Amino acid sequence: MRAGSEAMRPATPHREYGFQMSSPEAAVLTTPAAFFQWCLRTAPDEIPFRANYPQYYALTNSADYLWRTYDRRLSDIVALVRPGLRVLEIGCGIGADLHWLALKGATVTGIDVKSEWTDAARKLTGHVRSSFGGDDLNVDIRRINLLDLPADQYDLIYMKDTFHHLEPRDKIVAKIAALLAPGGKVVIVEPNAWNPAIQYKMFRIRGFNTIIEKTDKATGEHFIYGNERLVSGGAIASSFASHGIEGGSRLFRLIPTALASKPALVGVANLLETLRIEPLLVPLCIHSVYCGTKT
Repeated sequence: MRAGSEAMRPATPHREYGFQMSSPEAAVLTTPAAFFQWCLRTAPDEIPFRANYPQYYALTNSADYLWRTYDRRLSDIVALVRPGLRVLEIGCGIGADLHWLALKGATVTGIDVKSEWTDAARKLTGHVRSSFGGDDLNVDIRRINLLDLPADQYDLIYMKDTFHHLEPRDKIVAKIAALLAPGGKVVIVEPNAWNPAIQYKMFRIRGFNTIIEKTDKATGEHFIYGNERLVSGGAIASSFASHGIEGGSRLFRLIPTALASKPALVGVANLLETLRIEPLLVPLCIHSVYCGTKT
């Protein structure tokens, strides 16, 4: 189903930061998860959402646990969103969350070292503009290494499942600190490094080769790549604290995507979350989210 077809028939007018849209369109902007589901349903095949997220696509409009935990990962970001917020996403990939922020009025920059991702992200910008009439959409997608990014100031710098790929880490942390405006926030979503099942999976991928060199197929450019080198939220907090960024991390989510539609398992996970036991089950949690503020 393509945007602009039967899925987007005008209904009650609604305005979302300069974009006049119908109620169905407005509904997909309520949360990052709702917008991601819209991308899965409507993006043409040249924007490879369905190819890269087949499990999510199979559970579109179902598996409430999955989509609620998707938004929980980004709750620190959702709390900050406002018109004019200057945002940098590192390792933006196709950029669904970045475009959700832009539709909320933020001025966003997404960077990635892989041309296949930045090409797809630019196509998503066109798809979003044609679907929502977003001529004022402030999106800048760049294929560039973070360490080569020109000096600027951002109110929010975030990344999802990216920090463990960034090398050399000491220079990466210093660069992020330099790019962050005073009072700005850093949000880093990572797999939980204390989960033995996740570590075992990563070890099977990388062995002992934790830092490797990769090549961008489109440009031939070489870059250093952290090969699934996971790091705990505490270690991330310690690294940023040495650069004047204070914060902490939280652990959550007990059910992986493949099991997110199993009612019995989800029921147990929801109960543990309600009882606030979930973050105490450190080896079982799937996600770690660090949030820090530049003092």
